[in-house]
Amino acid sequence: MYRRRKVNVEEKPPIPDHLEDFGYVLKENGEVRSITQDLPYEFDYLPKDRSYNEERYDKFINIIGDIVEDRLQKAPYNFRKVIVPIGADPAKDIHSYIYMTPNALTTTDKLMIMIPGNNTRIGQWSKRVMCDINVQSGSMMQTSEMVLEKGYEIIILNSNANFWYNGRANLTAQTHTGVAITVPGSETPEEHCQYVFHNFIRNAKADKVAVLANSWGGYSFALTLNTEFDYIKEHIKAVAMTDSVHIRDMIKGDKQRTFMFENCYNWSASTDKKGSLVPDVRLGCPNISSGEEIADYTLPTMLKYIMNFIFVKMGDIEWGSDDENDDMDGGVEVLTEEDMAELSRIEILSSNV
Repeated sequence: MYRRRKVNVEEKPPIPDHLEDFGYVLKENGEVRSITQDLPYEFDYLPKDRSYNEERYDKFINIIGDIVEDRLQKAPYNFRKVIVPIGADPAKDIHSYIYMTPNALTTTDKLMIMIPGNNTRIGQWSKRVMCDINVQSGSMMQTSEMVLEKGYEIIILNSNANFWYNGRANLTAQTHTGVAITVPGSETPEEHCQYVFHNFIRNAKADKVAVLANSWGGYSFALTLNTEFDYIKEHIKAVAMTDSVHIRDMIKGDKQRTFMFENCYNWSASTDKKGSLVPDVRLGCPNISSGEEIADYTLPTMLKYIMNFIFVKMGDIEWGSDDENDDMDGGVEVLTEEDMAELSRIEILSSNV
């Protein structure tokens, strides 16, 4: 009789709970770098063990996410959590939350709506950018600083917190249980967007509203255009999207499609020259190259031009002025020649779509 040979299972190293125990530090400039070599996060900690590396990365990026949320709730941002759905008791009910600056619903001036892409926590644009470049660029901190300086209030959507377990909303369902409990009104990213627009944004007092949506956030906004068009056509003056995955056929009605064409721009990953038109009739709006091959880098690369587009449409900055005192008297910034050239290229190209 032969005995089965005992297989030795190699014990895997425990996954740390703190950033420093991973061997990394968040530097003052926002870079997340290894303590010993000053390098970005290394995914392949254990070669050929993808499941372990993914689990380790998820833990690592959640620590970064906690830091981002903590900072967003402090000065100079001062975001506060608002529970969704309305009326849910966070002590006992299934719920999620969104972020708002203190006067987001009461200001009569300007409001910015930020809609993330998929697979990111609230307050984040790209996990990859947070790890590779810096936390400010990969999160919504840098974007928030830019619009707060212009006097905006802000609402940040929490599109991906759809599944409820362990007493909180999560990005993914528990696969081992076979049962998915979802957050009411936020069962999907699209439904979350429509819920927030219908129950919060359309009740805001702001006269002018801008939207910045990344990836699947553009898809969610396009669907919301169908359900909240009466509000959108009156108040939303600019929609900037990055690598949106929407298509024109999603949008119902000629007026809605005209709004999309006239007020929305999409910047996308492309090897074409930065700032050049990338024709894509499926989108139903001008599509501009970021000059980047990887979609994660579109927004940080083009952020200055995206903000200029929004600020022009919202009346914060002008194409130029003969009056040198316009900036001081009216509080309206005049664009530099470089800024004007970039926006002019976008306007000229979009007129030929």
